[in-house]
Amino acid sequence: MSKRGRSPKQESRAAEFRRKLLEWKQTPGSSRPSLRALARELGTSHQLLKHYLDGFEKWRCKERYRKATEESDQILARAIVEDRPMTQWEEERHHACALAAMRAKAGAILLDNLANLKQEATRGPLHPAEFKIVNILANQGFPGAQELLQKCLRDGLKKRKPFSEIVKETPRQKGETFSAWVRRIWDECEKYDTNCPAVITMELLQKYSRGSAKRQKNNLPVIPSRAAKSFR
Repeated sequence: MSKRGRSPKQESRAAEFRRKLLEWKQTPGSSRPSLRALARELGTSHQLLKHYLDGFEKWRCKERYRKATEESDQILARAIVEDRPMTQWEEERHHACALAAMRAKAGAILLDNLANLKQEATRGPLHPAEFKIVNILANQGFPGAQELLQKCLRDGLKKRKPFSEIVKETPRQKGETFSAWVRRIWDECEKYDTNCPAVITMELLQKYSRGSAKRQKNNLPVIPSRAAKSFR
């Protein structure tokens, strides 16, 4: 019976593929061979090598996280086994490893966010808030972010929406608290870079929701005016 997943031979060559890809990435583009040529040199398929290339940066983040946590655990374990407090150097190194692990984990999360934004950009222009994230990632040198930034500049961004339109398109859900409803409206305002009122009251949202009452059920509960809350 054949086992699913990677074969032992493929696993044994993973380190070789990543080492070659690192050398390939560090080679200037003018003298760098094509990925297909590199695949032929390694005796593997272009598809498999591209799979390793696409996940290369995230793998590096995971490796940094693994090494940092391992060193941190070793420093702490050594002090525990020897029944002594950590030295000043050990405390500093332990702290540095913790920071390195946090940065590596954050880097992996941001790479996932970037991949989601790339996918979203294939469907059409991004929202202004999404564009800001792409701009930050591009400035920090995340691979592929600069290309996505250029695409956003060419395609433009989704137009801003007036606050009243956002309220109409974000009706209150059944059983939803007022504060949760307001948070969803805030999220939509941020997405479309919409100017949001400094104070949002129940009366204000009811006013803007009336325009869509014919198209959708208005499930707003009857609340006395004295119970209306304001949010800043």
